[in-house]
Amino acid sequence: MSTTAAEAAPYAEADAPSRRPLTWWMWLLAAVLIFAASLGGAILAPQGTGVAVWWPAAGLSLGLALLVPRDRIPAALVLVVVVTASANALAGRPLLVSLAFAVANGLEVAVSLSVLQAWRRPFRLSSLQAALRFAVAAAVAAMLAGVLVGAIVVADGNPFFPTAPFVAASHAAAVLMITPFAVLPRAVPVRASAAEMLVQAVLLAVAIGFVFHVDQALPLAFTLYPFLAWAAFRFPIRVVLVESLVASLAMLGLTLAGGGPFSATGLDVTVGAALLETLLVTFAGFAVVLTAAQYELRAVSRQLDASTQLLGGSLVDARVGLAIAQRDGDATRVVWMNRAARRLLARELGEGDAWAGSIEQASARALHSAEQTTVTTPEGRTITMAANAVDGDGARFAVQLLDVTSILRAQQAQVEAEVERQSARSIRAELERQRDDFLATTSHELRTPITSIVGYTELLADSGSVHESKRAWLAVIDRNAHRLSELVEDLLTLSGGATAPTRPQHPEPIGCADLLEDVVANLRVVSDPRGLEVTVDADDAAVLGSRSDIVRAVTNLLTNALKFTPDGGRIRLSARVQGASVLLEVADTGPGMADEEIAQAFERFYRAPGAERGNVAGTGLGLAIVAELARRNGGDVGLRRNSDGGLTAELRLPAAVGA
Repeated sequence: MSTTAAEAAPYAEADAPSRRPLTWWMWLLAAVLIFAASLGGAILAPQGTGVAVWWPAAGLSLGLALLVPRDRIPAALVLVVVVTASANALAGRPLLVSLAFAVANGLEVAVSLSVLQAWRRPFRLSSLQAALRFAVAAAVAAMLAGVLVGAIVVADGNPFFPTAPFVAASHAAAVLMITPFAVLPRAVPVRASAAEMLVQAVLLAVAIGFVFHVDQALPLAFTLYPFLAWAAFRFPIRVVLVESLVASLAMLGLTLAGGGPFSATGLDVTVGAALLETLLVTFAGFAVVLTAAQYELRAVSRQLDASTQLLGGSLVDARVGLAIAQRDGDATRVVWMNRAARRLLARELGEGDAWAGSIEQASARALHSAEQTTVTTPEGRTITMAANAVDGDGARFAVQLLDVTSILRAQQAQVEAEVERQSARSIRAELERQRDDFLATTSHELRTPITSIVGYTELLADSGSVHESKRAWLAVIDRNAHRLSELVEDLLTLSGGATAPTRPQHPEPIGCADLLEDVVANLRVVSDPRGLEVTVDADDAAVLGSRSDIVRAVTNLLTNALKFTPDGGRIRLSARVQGASVLLEVADTGPGMADEEIAQAFERFYRAPGAERGNVAGTGLGLAIVAELARRNGGDVGLRRNSDGGLTAELRLPAAVGA
């Protein structure tokens, strides 16, 4: 067998279904069929022979053993022995002879399984090699059965010959005709039509009728084989095996009816039966071997077609250009190319696919250097290529072409985008620096006049020359001057000016309860008129930091809560120790903030859309200032939504040791 065929056989067998356990009614059906076949074969044995012309129980028994799982094969052998022994005894044979025949049948099945290696893995008629092994198994097992039955009849007083050959032929014919149905491979489509199958079946039936006619004594059995070959080469394996079985039964029945060359006058019954058995063996064996070989050929063809389509489709439809070129002197001609290559080389191909141009020159360089080469065409396309010589043909070389224009353009666009992002970051950094410089400079410039305003206001307030009616005006000036002073300090804090400390110069322990009470008391003027309930819940916790910074931070947080909490709402300030830090919280019952708003809340000058819509006063610097104050005191600040919809500001600061 060829290498291709040998490789196809495992593929076909692996594609076949594994043996499944039989249900109880299947076992019962198998027992009934084997019993009926054994009983019929024994009853219909020709007079004077003592053995059946055809023993279908042999084919059914081996078929059962091949269908069951490996661990159920011993049970199948026991069933064969018991059923065939019962059938022989019922047909009138002595009990010991019946039992001996049954054991012979069981040994025949066991030997067949060993030759087929069915004890280890499922067997399928999927290749010529499998068919030849099946034929060998049938022949070896049949000869064993013939020898055993011959020995049994010798012990019973009958001659060994011709009983042994006769039994061997009848058993081999039955196995070749029936057992293949138990080891059929997976179906493979064929091109034959139903009409062709019908015509072939009619012609075969006519030929059988003619050869085995009652008045026909000429040996014309060979005329049946061309019709069988027709079926084997064109039809599915199942159709061929069914046709072979029906044809064999028809020949057997017509012969028993007295028709055909094997029932001719003067021909001994035993000789005629032996010749008929030989015909059945060769006819069925021819069908099995030829159909299995044709099945293997079809399976290999399907594999090759699939591989060809896969390979051809992969090459033809590939996005990489593939071409085979041939150099004749100084000229180059393309002898094969896929669609991608033809598209890339369209402008350089001339009559007869002559190839000349910048890509052809680059391919020559790639072939000479054995390295990839990149070329830019006059149309602006950038192509990377590799070339290698074709083994066995020095004039030809293969070329792989890849259009990388879009890749390069994408990379260029990515680089340009990155440059733009870097430029935008630089511009933003410069704008932020200019803003910080402006804030620092402006704040410093404002400090002097504000200090003068505050100082002279205090002097006027302390002097007795100001009339009482005008002292209210001085109070307004003093209050707003201090407000301007606080704004200047906030701007300096955010701008990181030279006067803004990066760490508290004199950190001190600060009791949280007193600190929170002081902040609440300072803002009573805002909370009380609106009916806001502001509570403090603080333990003995103390923080370490700058009192002015922490007071300003908590004041800003409480001020925010007062701005956004509706009239009659509640605000709760709390402090508790958590490890080495103290958590200060300001929780309100206001509208809260969305996640995207919380993410931007600490950015400078950011004002939430709700604050803009509600026309809430503010500069958008309060939380940014708190974040800066918390940072320079070794802490941090965050926001989270409450379960009831409000907002909680969390200020975490270092705890004072020993507080």
